[in-house]
Amino acid sequence: MDDTEHLKTILAFYREKGFRYALDDVGAEFSTAELFSELQPHYMKLDMKYVQGVSKDNGKQKVAEAFLQQAFRLKSVPLAEGIETREDFEWLRDRGYQLFQGYLFGKPAPIEEQDRKYCPE
Repeated sequence: MDDTEHLKTILAFYREKGFRYALDDVGAEFSTAELFSELQPHYMKLDMKYVQGVSKDNGKQKVAEAFLQQAFRLKSVPLAEGIETREDFEWLRDRGYQLFQGYLFGKPAPIEEQDRKYCPE
């Protein structure tokens, strides 16, 4: 991010209008707690590179737990993206992650295909 002041102005405008926003693809390299505090995101999405395999990888577990604590401190909803295995889902859910997305729950499909699946004729 080159211009955080500009970003904060944009996000403040949208917040005033009732929009909610997420910080996407967040992980260890995005480690500025001060910036998180300034941006006050409604949702924080843990990047899939820390999600996939988290149930078996101590390093990823440390990142996921630190991220979760940061989300709670900011009163943001923690979201894990890229969930592909039940073990990773359960590990994250059991620690307090609240929202999830990934192939474990469904793969992207054209709207027509989704309509037929959920609204049979």
